[in-house]
Amino acid sequence: MECGIVWVYALRCGWHWLQVQARHKTCAGSKSKRSQACLRRKHARGFMPKNFPTHRRTQLGQVGMPLPLALCQRMRRICACRNCARALRSRPAAVTAAQTFEAEVIQEEATQVSVVETAESAAPEQASPEQSITVPDETLSEARESEGLLSPDEKMDLQRYLQWAGYYNSTIDASFGRGTRRSMAAWQTDNGHEDTGVLTTAQREKLRAQYFAIFDGLGLETHRDLEAGISIDLPKEVVAFDAYAAPLAHFKSQDASSPAQIFLISAAGNRGDLAAIYGVLPTLSIVPMNIEKSLNKDRFVITGAGTSTRAFITASHKGGEIKGFGLIWPNQNEEQFDRLVAHMRKSFETFPGTLGPSLSVAINDPETEFGVAIRKPAFVKSAVFVSDQGHAMTDTSNLENCSALTIGGTYDAEIIARSETGAGLLSPKSEFNPISYAKLGNAVRKGDKTFLSSYPYGGRLGLASVTQATVMETTDLSGNAEKFRLDFLAEPGDLGGAVLDQSGNLTGILVSRDDTGRVLPNNVNFAAATDALASMMQSAGLRLRTGKTNRLDDVALIASAQNILTPIECWID
Repeated sequence: MECGIVWVYALRCGWHWLQVQARHKTCAGSKSKRSQACLRRKHARGFMPKNFPTHRRTQLGQVGMPLPLALCQRMRRICACRNCARALRSRPAAVTAAQTFEAEVIQEEATQVSVVETAESAAPEQASPEQSITVPDETLSEARESEGLLSPDEKMDLQRYLQWAGYYNSTIDASFGRGTRRSMAAWQTDNGHEDTGVLTTAQREKLRAQYFAIFDGLGLETHRDLEAGISIDLPKEVVAFDAYAAPLAHFKSQDASSPAQIFLISAAGNRGDLAAIYGVLPTLSIVPMNIEKSLNKDRFVITGAGTSTRAFITASHKGGEIKGFGLIWPNQNEEQFDRLVAHMRKSFETFPGTLGPSLSVAINDPETEFGVAIRKPAFVKSAVFVSDQGHAMTDTSNLENCSALTIGGTYDAEIIARSETGAGLLSPKSEFNPISYAKLGNAVRKGDKTFLSSYPYGGRLGLASVTQATVMETTDLSGNAEKFRLDFLAEPGDLGGAVLDQSGNLTGILVSRDDTGRVLPNNVNFAAATDALASMMQSAGLRLRTGKTNRLDDVALIASAQNILTPIECWID
């Protein structure tokens, strides 16, 4: 037999690639078997690992896999067949030369097997990183042949790479028709190659490298969690396993300054349990406030972006198991986030097994869920409903720092009008009907006894509290008649509370004290007067209705005051 040629060359990752092909021009019958036997002998002699993959065709015996440099150096004598032995050119066009080998044909006795003797090149064993070699590329015929060996999944991947690069805009279907060929030719032209419309192996590798360049430094690696029953590719140079807190397996950033986090979702349960998990996840502090979410009977998706992070969370129910994952990623690189989500979804696989309570770290904290702190508002103020559509008045100090506002912790809201007094008008983003709303009372007079309905302790008491306050002046300290001065001790949560007369009508909104640089006594507080409130409502196209003048007893007054009050929450991402 004649010997063939062995190609061994370096890859950027520091591994080497060996490919051997043994072929007869007239391969048939026993000669075809000899081609395969040639490769099997290399396994038996220990030159090739037992798991070395072999592609068997009628006229071809071929092997190929990445190997460490040390193993490549040991492979000195490789067998091939007599009439036709040639190297497969499945290799990058340019590689870093850590070690190269040249082929040498050795003739042996007719009764012996001929071999290829490989010798080290004159290049130094450790070449400079800048030094590179150019390997001859495939001919068009060879490119078609190597393309024919691609699996349907590999073909679809090529179409995805071309689509990402902006060359392909049709269906991802593994069918290389005219559209795919045109996109390949366009990519070849733009990358300095002949536009044949058929990518060589080197060109396919180059396109793939371009596609995955955005993942450089992430250390994508398959993680198989036997406890969760999930296999998925994770960026293990960014995150590392932290703890189980059923139904989540937490992976936290290895850099304390990075908000990157990943969690796997794994639980035994039904559709109701899926909905329960769906309801809890948006309340976790690691999930941005601004989200879009959808739930059907067997699957949910939550996406969103905040000031510092982006999030993608999904899970599905099948066969009594709920499986999914969540990605929390820094907000600076949206394309990297989108590509990482797509890659993780594609790599996601499940097998039997779910996380149970016995695996969870014991956390006796009512302010955590699934091992994560529940999101809490930065601060809470009081507000009073002024329409049957859920509009509410409050104090606007510091609201400009909020990423989001909610009414009663449920309804997203926005400021639609402001007054120079410091009062503001909120509108819910989705209409709802409060139990009751305030009616406008008369202007206050000096010495009047009024009642403040508010949430002094941020709503922790459940219901609004009512306290008495005396009108000391019908202006503020500068003489501004749009505000009046009250005598009572206020808590931070009182701001935005309703100042009511003895008929339960609205006579003012408690606002923050002006920052004049002076330290005022604790009992000095101010409220926006009725004229300013009515003007603000009118500027928003609304009208504050006038209330009745009949005097209420204490029980009726307290009930009325509590029904028109609501807490508002300031959320900061």
